[in-house]
Amino acid sequence: MKLLLDACVLYPTVIRNLLLNVSDELRWDINWSARILEEWRRASAKTNLEAEAQAEAEITMLKVKYPKASVNNFERHISKLYLPDQNDLHVLAAAIESNTNIIVTLNLRDFPNSELVKYGVRSVHPDELLYKEALGNFDLISNLVSTILNDFNSNEANKLNEYRLLKKAKLNRLSKLFR
Repeated sequence: MKLLLDACVLYPTVIRNLLLNVSDELRWDINWSARILEEWRRASAKTNLEAEAQAEAEITMLKVKYPKASVNNFERHISKLYLPDQNDLHVLAAAIESNTNIIVTLNLRDFPNSELVKYGVRSVHPDELLYKEALGNFDLISNLVSTILNDFNSNEANKLNEYRLLKKAKLNRLSKLFR
């Protein structure tokens, strides 16, 4: 499976780590562009300087771990594309340039499948993607969620279980499998 990860799924730690870990295990081909990574960094900067520095460090690690994930030369497609939010055209252009058929995003309204189908692309919410994967491979997803939960709980005073962690991350359908 070939996926382009939008900035909005890279910014939240739980969603990002779960998507990356599942991608590693299942050999999904994941992609993003420097512009998408920059959007993530800027979103973090709005939180505080510490969050921005953490995002910069994580982006650097991603570039090292996934050197082939970065999509370049996508700008040439932008002028030929249409989306409701013109600021998202670069995401679709990167998907087209990388021959990616799935954009993983929290913002489905900004990527209507009725428009994306013209380009051989579709958008999917990370909850839908991970839920469907868990239906066929629950042990793998459960183990990866447990690992993320352990990391999360080691830094938090209020301990969460898998259900609450996923619910907090807005992975509602997936969370129901952990009730």
